[in-house]
This record gives sequence, structure tokens and C-alpha cells, in this order.
Amino acid sequence: MQNNNGKQFKVSPSKIGELLECPRCLWLFYREGLARPEGIFPSLPGGMDGVFKAYFDKYRKMGKLPPEVAGKVEGTLFEDAEQLNQWRNRLGGLTADFPEFNIILKGLIDDLLVSSDGKYIPFDFKSRGYPIKENTHTLYQNQLDLYALLFERNNLPPANFGYLLFFYPINYNEGIAKFSAELVKMDVSPKRGYEILRKVYQIITGKQPMSHSECKYCQYRNFQLND
Repeated sequence: MQNNNGKQFKVSPSKIGELLECPRCLWLFYREGLARPEGIFPSLPGGMDGVFKAYFDKYRKMGKLPPEVAGKVEGTLFEDAEQLNQWRNRLGGLTADFPEFNIILKGLIDDLLVSSDGKYIPFDFKSRGYPIKENTHTLYQNQLDLYALLFERNNLPPANFGYLLFFYPINYNEGIAKFSAELVKMDVSPKRGYEILRKVYQIITGKQPMSHSECKYCQYRNFQLND
């Protein structure tokens, strides 16, 4: 089934992970092109993301793991920096076509580990303003499952686990901000990723759904419409 313009839906793991919690926000983004407000500092996480990538690339050249994860993860950093940069770049990325859902899935990965038996392990950076809570990592389950699906469809056999590395500031002194890092290991499944795409397809090809009862973005939209 195709959208109103007869084109495929182009979706990303990060955007689905963000919007799937509210079916209405998901539908509005992919059917009407209406994005959620980004907030006042939308560029800060992206800037930090680039800093963390460069930091890991420094250790990649040395053939080592950064001290934040050394001895804590299975596998080694993916060695091919040129290929990794292509998968990170918006003009490249990892893509897979799902004609049964009229969807092209495209993801930009932060980093990648390779296990001793040649399995590919998704590794994602997350910057926050405060320490993670007990269930913070679960917000990114869909995203990691979709990365595993992308690996599988690109003949990169995925491991059944991945990692999130959370960074958050702990103090500031004379122009230098100090961050703490917390690593979380998560199970991942390309099969679950495929079922996520099925759910996305059902939502965005149907009628506009109800919003999640706690979606603040939809509450704001409703307020604007009723004002």
C-alpha cells in the first residue's frame, strides 16, 4: 500500500524509536510531514555525539577500546573507519527495502563492535542532562532492534545484543565540563525489528489514530487548535 504521493515511506530507527510511543505523532510525521517541536537546544546532543565519535575513532586507530568500555563489552571496535563513516553519513547510511510494507529503512549508526565469531553489535551514544533511571534504556529498544534488522538485511550477521553508552554532565570548572559514562547492555532482535516495521506500516497507512494519553506534543496541538 502506498502513500498519497505514490512514494515509499522512508523511515529511520531513531525517528521510529522516538515517535512510536504516540501513534498520532507517528502518523502526522510520515503522512503530513508535521514534526514535533525540537525544543530550544536541539543542536547540543548532535554536537556531543560528534565529540564522542571522534573520541572512539582515536582509539580505533590505536586498535584499542576506550577506557570507558574496555573490559566491559564483548567484541572489538569495527576496524574499517572509512566504511563506518559512510554508515554514519546522511548521504550514506545503512538502508534496506521492505516492499511488503512500502518502506525504506535507513539508519545512521554511531559505532559498531564485532564479536569474536564475526557478529555485528550495535553501539549507540546517548547524551543526557542527568543520570539514567532504572528504565531509561528501554526507550531505545525499538531503535536497537531496527539496527539489528538493518545489519541482517545488509549481510552483516547481527549479535543478539547491543550496547547503549549514556553520557551526562557531573560538574563544570573553568571552561571544562566533566561527563560521566554509564554502559547498558541490551538484547536485540531483527525479528522484533521486522514486527516494529509491520506496526509502523499499519499505523501510517491507516486513518489518523488517537494520540497517546500522555503525549505532551499532542496536548499542545490540541490546545492550539482549541485556542
